Amino acid sequence: MRLSSAALLLLLVSSLPPTRGILETNYTDLKCKCLRTTSVMIPLSFVERIEVIPPGNGCPNKEVIIWTKNKSAICLSPQAKWVQKVIRRLRSKMVSSTPPAPVSKKKSS
Repeated sequence: MRLSSAALLLLLVSSLPPTRGILETNYTDLKCKCLRTTSVMIPLSFVERIEVIPPGNGCPNKEVIIWTKNKSAICLSPQAKWVQKVIRRLRSKMVSSTPPAPVSKKKSS
């Protein structure tokens, strides 16, 4: 009887959804691409491309990754002022450089 009670209790506890504990805390960052970030300013002449990854899909952090012209990836701190300025400038260029959609005119008969 004691063994079946212990087994039932173990089964019930193991079927509960995980709470914010040791396992979740240790394994939350498994899908993050950046383990460390830097806020050191990188000259834009060295940058080939930049990628901004919003939080989600197993990673709670916003990630900013740049690829340099020599093909190395550097994770930047999204809180760094210069990184925020670069992202704003790139977004404004993307919006202003998007060509307007073509408008078709109806033919008058």
